[in-house]
Amino acid sequence: MEYYVISPVSNLEPMKLGDRIFALSHLWVQFPKYREFILEQKKQGKFITLDNSAAERALVTEDVLIDVCKELMPNEVIAPDVLFDKHQTIANAVKFKVRMDNEKLSDKISIFFCPQGNTKEDWIEAYKWGLDQDWIKVMGLSKIAVPNVWLEDNDKESYGHQDDQGIKEARHACYDYLKEKDLLKKPIHCLGQGDPTEFAYYDHVMMRSTDSVYPVLAAVHGQDFSVDHETRTPTPHNFLEKFDLSEKAISKMDFALIEKNTAFLELQCRISEFLIPGLGS
Repeated sequence: MEYYVISPVSNLEPMKLGDRIFALSHLWVQFPKYREFILEQKKQGKFITLDNSAAERALVTEDVLIDVCKELMPNEVIAPDVLFDKHQTIANAVKFKVRMDNEKLSDKISIFFCPQGNTKEDWIEAYKWGLDQDWIKVMGLSKIAVPNVWLEDNDKESYGHQDDQGIKEARHACYDYLKEKDLLKKPIHCLGQGDPTEFAYYDHVMMRSTDSVYPVLAAVHGQDFSVDHETRTPTPHNFLEKFDLSEKAISKMDFALIEKNTAFLELQCRISEFLIPGLGS
């Protein structure tokens, strides 16, 4: 698996540690320095995924998302999804595809679909619908949507309904189901992260990539993944917009820990390639 590192706008350098670049639409709109950074990474040949910012509770309009597509010309874009709403997410994706066609963008930018649902059955139906659309090239497993329907009720109670909890357990359950039912038909991206050891579990070539701010957020709290990879501090609201990660505010030790945590994440993402012959080829 490949990985993306997300970082606060105050210091975007940690994003260079990732294999790819994950661009958030709402930050693109708000911050000129963010746009400049993303465009420079594109110029250097980095693969760019453009997110609609739904998981950040900052979903941009379809018009804005199309405008950003035109300005950035990313490799792929996540179609507008609505948390926990299968019907609206599918309707939005269809409408977005028509708009991409009309703007003559469909042959230049791949469309990525993130299934949603308020029950496991709804989520599975949305996932299967995405598989059936030949214009959808990548499927997303959301750190919010998947735990909402794949965690057992007693697990949800044990986490006390806190944000960013149970991601690993939920996605493993989801992955096991998809693998058993032979539904791993398109590349999958894991949106967001809890315990980074989650990714060493995946042994199927369609498990493509993951993104997260957590190597950075954990380092800010002094958390070293090699010592503690299970504690998941919820990402604060507006962390990416407002947290000061500048050199004046953060010590060299903190930056070293960001690099160390990212290296730990990389190992988890790569380990299956070493253990399973042919997986990384």
